[in-house]
Amino acid sequence: KHAVLSSTAVQHRPLAPLADAHPRVAMPKHAKSKRKSWQKVNVDDIEEARDDEQAIGKIKNKSLKGQGPVDEMEDLFTVDTKGSCEGLSGASRRAIARAKIFPPKAPNIGISAIEGAKIARAEAGMKFSRKRPKTAPDAFDLWAEPDTKAKRESGSTVRTVPQKGPSKAPKTLAKKGSAVPAVLLAHEGQSMNPESSAFEDLACMAAARELEREAEAEALDRKLHPMSFELKDAHGADAFKGMDEEAKVKAYRELSCPSAVAAEAAGAGSETEEAAEERRAKVQRTKSQAHRNREQKRKNIDAKTEQLRQQKILNKSVGEVGAIMKELKEKEEWYEGRKAFKDQQRLKRKHLEETEGVVPSTRRLGRTRFEEEAMLVPNAEAASKGLRAMPLSGTTAIKERLSSIVRRGLLPAMPAFTKEEVTRRKKQVGKLKRSRKFASPLLRNSLLSR
Repeated sequence: KHAVLSSTAVQHRPLAPLADAHPRVAMPKHAKSKRKSWQKVNVDDIEEARDDEQAIGKIKNKSLKGQGPVDEMEDLFTVDTKGSCEGLSGASRRAIARAKIFPPKAPNIGISAIEGAKIARAEAGMKFSRKRPKTAPDAFDLWAEPDTKAKRESGSTVRTVPQKGPSKAPKTLAKKGSAVPAVLLAHEGQSMNPESSAFEDLACMAAARELEREAEAEALDRKLHPMSFELKDAHGADAFKGMDEEAKVKAYRELSCPSAVAAEAAGAGSETEEAAEERRAKVQRTKSQAHRNREQKRKNIDAKTEQLRQQKILNKSVGEVGAIMKELKEKEEWYEGRKAFKDQQRLKRKHLEETEGVVPSTRRLGRTRFEEEAMLVPNAEAASKGLRAMPLSGTTAIKERLSSIVRRGLLPAMPAFTKEEVTRRKKQVGKLKRSRKFASPLLRNSLLSR
């Protein structure tokens, strides 16, 4: 061994100068204790718990084999004489003590004192409440006949749930929708042998009603097509029919904007291409900053001038309080007269409705409103030959009764035969057909059998 060491020292002899250059320093005695103090984890409790587990395991094994005494089982239980705060830091101990002295508050759920008393009273009542005994079910009769309603509902595939009825009677249940009498008295001039004055009165009344109806139709048409009527009044109906859309627009522009059309016509031939180019360049030219500043300054001056003018008008209006009060009084009197006139017209319409059966034009039931038919004027010349020679009119008893029902508002009136109404009906029928187009195969038989 000594020889081996000496040979090793000979082999590593060239490293001696390095060792001399850096001499090894001896470790002090307190370095080991300092390193031990660096250890931050305390494993004493872990080792103690491991020893306890090993001891418990040994005792269990002995007890299962029947070798260990019964008294050794007492080692499984220990008595804590130092308290539950052993091994805890001072801050943890203070927190536990503070929690014992000042317990946490209950959550604030917004219950008042009265509500809390009600809850406590309910809890106390629940403790002393008695459970009601369950009632015994009715005796089942095996030989009794089944209920007919239950039998019908069990064998039917139709829902028999009743529809909800109205909760209260409508307010208009006992009110009449109209004051029109069921039967209207005929005019004196509609008799078989009328007097000349009565017949003349009837003819004038029928003509006036027909003219009024034509005027209403024309006013409605003028409101719907104002441009067409303006051109008809200016150029005539025949010239209007020969115009196309472009000619109509050009003619209407000449009527509404004559000065602009004249300026365009005058400038179209005199303006050259260079002038047009210069005008376009002038429009597209960018404004300078000085020009913008002048415009802003002018706007400010105009605003101040307008403000002074409004203030002057306000100061002048202070002395016009008497005139303003007089104007308000006159307007109030006009409103009162207008209200009295409307009340009078309302009473007049009601009287005409009760006596002559005149339905107001604003009354409608559904989409349509009632329109009175043309008055019947008898043929007096034919009646002079006898009652058998009098031609029968198209009015029958059934038609007259149906007209009376519609006039009184019991049924909606028939719509007028117009292009718009035909289009609406076609769309309605097409919608019904489209809804039935894609029917379920299970329902096709039932649909065909209807």
